[in-house]
Amino acid sequence: LSLFLPTQVLDLCLPLFLKEVKNMAITAITSFLNIGGYDLPCPAYGFEYTVTTAVNTGKNLNNAVIGQKVGRDVYKFDNLQWVGLSPETRRMILRTIEPFFVPVTFEDCKTGNFITIYMYPGDRKIKPLFVDKYTHLVTQDEVLSFNLIDCGW
Repeated sequence: LSLFLPTQVLDLCLPLFLKEVKNMAITAITSFLNIGGYDLPCPAYGFEYTVTTAVNTGKNLNNAVIGQKVGRDVYKFDNLQWVGLSPETRRMILRTIEPFFVPVTFEDCKTGNFITIYMYPGDRKIKPLFVDKYTHLVTQDEVLSFNLIDCGW
C-alpha cells in the first residue's frame, strides 16, 4: 500500500484529464447564473431544476393515451438561495430581476450547453441576520431566496 502526496495525485490525474478534454471545445461562463448581463454569486446547495414538457394528451377509442409534445421544454429554478449576503450584494441581485421579465443564461441540464431564456421571479424572501443598533439598517442577511420561472417565449 502506497500513500500519494497531493502533487503525486496531480501528476497522475492531470495527464488523464488533459487526454479527455484534448479534442473538446470548452465554453465557459463566469458564473452559474447570468441575469441581464450580471453574474450572480452561486446559489447555496439545495436548489432544483424543473424541466416541464407540455403535451396535448387524450385517449383514443381503445382508451390508450395519445398525445404529442407542444412547444419547447420550459425550465424553473426552485429554491434559489443565497446565504450571508451583504446588503449591497442583495440589492444587486434584486435589481437584476427588477425588470420582471429578464434574460437568464445558465447551463441546460439536459444538454450541458449554455442557453439564454426569458424568466420571471417568484416571491422574493429576505431574512435579515444582523441589524445596526444605531442606524437600524440591515448589515447582513441570513438568506435571500426566490424561484425563477421560464416565460416560455
